[in-house]
Amino acid sequence: MKQHSSGFIIGIVAAIILGFGVAAGVMLGLQSAKGLGYEPTNVLRATKTGPNSATLKIQTFPDSQVCHADEGNPQINWVTYCPTTSFEVPANSTITVEISNYDSATTLINDYFRHVHGTLDGTALVDGKSVTEVALDAPGHTFTLQSVPDSPNPLFVSVPLTGVASDAKATENINGNMYPKPVVTSFQFKTGPAGTYIWHCYDPCGDTTYARSAPYGFGGPMSTTGWMAGTMTVTSY
Repeated sequence: MKQHSSGFIIGIVAAIILGFGVAAGVMLGLQSAKGLGYEPTNVLRATKTGPNSATLKIQTFPDSQVCHADEGNPQINWVTYCPTTSFEVPANSTITVEISNYDSATTLINDYFRHVHGTLDGTALVDGKSVTEVALDAPGHTFTLQSVPDSPNPLFVSVPLTGVASDAKATENINGNMYPKPVVTSFQFKTGPAGTYIWHCYDPCGDTTYARSAPYGFGGPMSTTGWMAGTMTVTSY
């Protein structure tokens, strides 16, 4: 793995200072045997595109009709990543992540997460346009990948996922459910040796009614693996 830049270290320190204690809670929860409650049974393995490269394609939806169709209330209405939140990627490789976001935007509470952090060149592509940051009210979600506590191979990647326009027409039919055309965000990062990392969304999309008071939009799907949190396993294959 490439040596981390000073910006990388400053970014992690800034995230901690800015009060995201929820990150530690998620990491400790996923490190334990119990996890955060729901544990995905299916694992999405990145598709190898070369001897040291692979691509991971995932989606985000404003509800759970596509990936959790058998869930009752309130889970069926929860925002979710899809098709799973358990990912597997090859070690010592360049990973290209492509995320199609079908959800609209929610204003971030923390300015830190509107910036791109930890990607290979410090940028992400949003519908083909290179960006290093987005507006505070642009993200529908974030994809924030973090090392578990005391990891011998620290890794931190955080990318905002631009949301679709609130008035966008539903033109995409997915398993009988209609959604607007997604905004596609892609980025690359480098894995090191085998290990397990956690990822989480830091856009307050879990509780729109109380998103500006505790738990600041981080209840429900935000604190549940299978919806807005999960794991990424780095392994040899």
